[in-house]
Amino acid sequence: MKHRWILKSLPHAESASSLAQALGAKQPFPLALAQILLQRGVNTFEEAKYFFRPTLSDLHDPYLLTSMDKAVERLVGARKNGEKVLFFGDYDVDGTTAVTTMCLFAEDWGIDYDFYIPDRYIEGYGVSYKGIDYAVEIGASVVVTLDCGIKAMDQLTYAYKKGLDVIVCDHHKPGPELPPAIAILDPLREDCSYPCTHLTGCGVALKLAQALAPALIEAGIPAPSDDYNPVLEYADLATLSIACDIVPILDENRIIAFHGLQKIRSNPLPGLRALMDQAQGEREWNITDLVFFVGPRINSAGRLSHAREAVEVMMGKSKALEELAQELQQSNDERKLLDKEITQEALAMIAADPTHPGRHSTVLYNEHWHKGVIGIVASRVVEHHYRPTIMLTESDGKLVGSARSVSGFDLYHAIDAASEHLIQFGGHTYAAGLTMKKESFSAFCKKFDQVVAQTIREDQKMPSLFIDLEIGFSSIDARLIKILGQMEPFGPGNRRPVFYSKNVLVRHSRIMKEDHIRLVLEQEGRMFEAVGFGLASKWQENPSQYVDIAYQPVFNTWKQEIRINLHLKDVVPSHEASITPMEILHSAPAPADPATGTGS
Repeated sequence: MKHRWILKSLPHAESASSLAQALGAKQPFPLALAQILLQRGVNTFEEAKYFFRPTLSDLHDPYLLTSMDKAVERLVGARKNGEKVLFFGDYDVDGTTAVTTMCLFAEDWGIDYDFYIPDRYIEGYGVSYKGIDYAVEIGASVVVTLDCGIKAMDQLTYAYKKGLDVIVCDHHKPGPELPPAIAILDPLREDCSYPCTHLTGCGVALKLAQALAPALIEAGIPAPSDDYNPVLEYADLATLSIACDIVPILDENRIIAFHGLQKIRSNPLPGLRALMDQAQGEREWNITDLVFFVGPRINSAGRLSHAREAVEVMMGKSKALEELAQELQQSNDERKLLDKEITQEALAMIAADPTHPGRHSTVLYNEHWHKGVIGIVASRVVEHHYRPTIMLTESDGKLVGSARSVSGFDLYHAIDAASEHLIQFGGHTYAAGLTMKKESFSAFCKKFDQVVAQTIREDQKMPSLFIDLEIGFSSIDARLIKILGQMEPFGPGNRRPVFYSKNVLVRHSRIMKEDHIRLVLEQEGRMFEAVGFGLASKWQENPSQYVDIAYQPVFNTWKQEIRINLHLKDVVPSHEASITPMEILHSAPAPADPATGTGS
């Protein structure tokens, strides 16, 4: 699929030169990287030091989270009185890592505990009545909800009537009214001024552990070890949640992920090591690896069997750890087969529909599709047909579905504008879930497509590739790539930089495994080998001697020799390149309001 290239705004030349000089006291600092740092809000030497070397001392005081004092007081009391605590978490990666964090913390400090993960298909998302009944059944007096609970008004009222003290640890936006609980830890509370508003659910759990540890020591309970630090103990779990929940890797998330990746690479929790060992080949383990190799194995448990298995594996306490990890691997293999099969069916349905090219959205239904996989497939369909997409299947006589958006388009508001045809829905800008009656399908499809047609902008109808900087091959050297590596962890808010070079001569090319290309490129008297994954069809369509390329320079080790390679993000013939400056993009009209179709 063709991408629109968008070149980010260049900082002032004098500012870039000044920053490069400040950072190059011992060795010259690449001007190109100084420009990129300025683009990312790093303007001074001190800010660069914080960016490149984040320390645990930069973490925020956990007591800045509203009602943290009440949560700590109640849990310290539970430990001193020998009360049982139930940790209740969502069934995705964020929820299960949060539960694992608190369970391991409870074991370290001698807290009597149990945990509960709801069944995705029987109980659905969030706090369930069945889970509350389980807490009562096991004799728990305190329930800590993790990655859920902020909107569970009815369920937590039920828990209150059952005599349970509930502590909510969530990171989703609250409704107009807060649920009944003795403490609610959520950085998005209106009365909370916590500096980092984009913590994950596991991140909130980690802040609770950070506050609890010194309080337990003060209460006379000995620490698990002399050098015990809860953030370092469980930073690998929190980093996994940061990666898989796709939150901005900025502020506190960057600090946690920086130290978490170090732990993952050197000394991960045994349970995570067991999951990592399932991935083939050696790797450095970065945020992307966690998203693609570890996250799906955990999610597969909740999608195809039960997410409790994932917690048991991550806790790493079972003698059958390798066997449990292998079961998750088998679930993931099964999930991938279903994913591939349903994706093929969905694309075939689109190809057979003569009306689809005239629509602004994609809505597909098949009663046999697996409920746990359709969200993933919706993302695949968006990759092929760049439109807001909804995939539906049948459950309990109703249509249930998952929706995925395109960059910049507010899917949630579009669904809201067509919600007269829905039983219920929920989600956010880029992903949502919905339920409707069978007889409402046609009316919903029509209304949803009308809303998308009225509100989607032209620049949202084509995937965009954001380019940090134009450079020539003469600027690419080992020092540039080494410093690029120090900008990790990469992710939302701090993407790995993408460079652009024009009028590059193709000296050699070949197709690899049908989908990929390998090129030998020359410019400014320098030659590099470049690989473009999934770009074979584009290359076959555009054979050209001179090309413009978007890419990321990386080190590649082959037969113990380290070379510089280029990872191609896109390639087009030089005469066909079209780049939109960021300034023009920012001056585009405001998105239309989903409800009215008018600009905001």
